[in-house]
Amino acid sequence: MATGSTSLLGLALPVTGELSGSWGDVVNTSITSLLDSAIAGTTTLSSDADVTLSTTSLAANEARQAILLWTASGTDLRTITAPAASKTYVVINATGGTQSIKLVGAGPTTGITLVPAERCLAAWNGSDFIKIATTEADGVTTISFGSTGLTPATATDGAVTVAGTLAVANGGTGATDVATAQTNLQVDPAGTAVALAIALG
Repeated sequence: MATGSTSLLGLALPVTGELSGSWGDVVNTSITSLLDSAIAGTTTLSSDADVTLSTTSLAANEARQAILLWTASGTDLRTITAPAASKTYVVINATGGTQSIKLVGAGPTTGITLVPAERCLAAWNGSDFIKIATTEADGVTTISFGSTGLTPATATDGAVTVAGTLAVANGGTGATDVATAQTNLQVDPAGTAVALAIALG
């Protein structure tokens, strides 16, 4: 009986009594080296095109690597298709352009999207890839400040820059200049001054 392979990483499963005198080669090339890449290897993707990661048993491939590094320079959303199987990846979108990338399982699944410069830890949850951790603030694209008049402007590694003017109903002036702020707050500087002068006698 020939050497088999594991279902997830495609590592060698020698049969008892097989490989007499040659087991070292099989262990080194089909177990040790492949485990090395599964734990610390990097698949660098530099072509600006959708890609399906190569998969093989008992030999090196792209899908087994621990890290997926996107270095292509483009503007269009690109999709990386990985096996729809139990696996974690560190995914790095190091695009030289403005493109987002999407990691999906074969099928395809819905997957996850990484914006330019985002790095994340992705894992297969049994039906799709999900983000376990990311350098982007969770929900930045869906942050809402309600009717405050404020909006999220930018986000960098979890920090949100706020734009807009705080509404009067939320404790602000609703304006960026004094005259409009006084109007919004129903302040009459002249009338207030006269009333104050009368009160002081």
